[in-house]
Amino acid sequence: MGNIVVFGILWAGLTAVGEWVFRTHRAHSFYYTISNQGSLALSAFNFLSSWLMPIFIFIALVTIFALVRFRAPNNEPKPSEVQAMRNRAFIFTWVGLSFALNIMFWLHPTSVDLEAMFTNWRKEKAQHPLIVNVTARQWEWMFNYPQYHVTQAVNAQGLDEMELPVNRPVEFFLRSYDPFHTYDVYAGVIHSFWIPAFGIKEDVIPGETRTEFLIPEHVANYHTSPLVRVQCAEVCGPGHPYMESPVSVVTAAQFAKWIKYEQKLQAAAGGS
Repeated sequence: MGNIVVFGILWAGLTAVGEWVFRTHRAHSFYYTISNQGSLALSAFNFLSSWLMPIFIFIALVTIFALVRFRAPNNEPKPSEVQAMRNRAFIFTWVGLSFALNIMFWLHPTSVDLEAMFTNWRKEKAQHPLIVNVTARQWEWMFNYPQYHVTQAVNAQGLDEMELPVNRPVEFFLRSYDPFHTYDVYAGVIHSFWIPAFGIKEDVIPGETRTEFLIPEHVANYHTSPLVRVQCAEVCGPGHPYMESPVSVVTAAQFAKWIKYEQKLQAAAGGS
């Protein structure tokens, strides 16, 4: 019984310290988030981390406590003072709590946040969102804005870039295809559309069109944080580590100005 009391005191103390450290520093524990989906992911991360802290400390402490408390001095083992084949109370408690925790995590945040995400998607779909066609090829991201007749958004150096207006719903259409080569579309490779600051990652599969919805909630760009970028998160060949493009979230006026600039670039390229 004394061992249980000592273990319980250590567990409670270390858990309190761990929770305090996490709550004090959790603003930096997750990546930079600037979208409504990123906020959902951050909330889920904080909830799970808070609940898993005592579980992690319990398992780690059991291992260390057993190694220290029940070590054999001078490598001379001696019989345990208490001999037991099994402890039914411990077994039922361990299995019951594990089952309850898994059910709870399935209900919240998994099911709750999925329902919130789908609800947001339905609302955003009804608000006539900005459409961005995203094409993944080896090893490049290309962005098309069909509502503004911009077939491929690039900067002054001719490099692909994505720009989005803040607080406006965006619908991404994701495809894996190389428009500069004629080959069977189904012979392409899988890429993964990942914008860390938006909290989204979606596999882009040849022959399929996938969608993502979100609302950028803060003005930011790649210089604000390198996490404001499109990065391929699926190994797709030797150029995979460099398959990234900067993202900028700007005001509505800045976005309108950028669209005019892109249209001018496209007209100049078509006329040359």
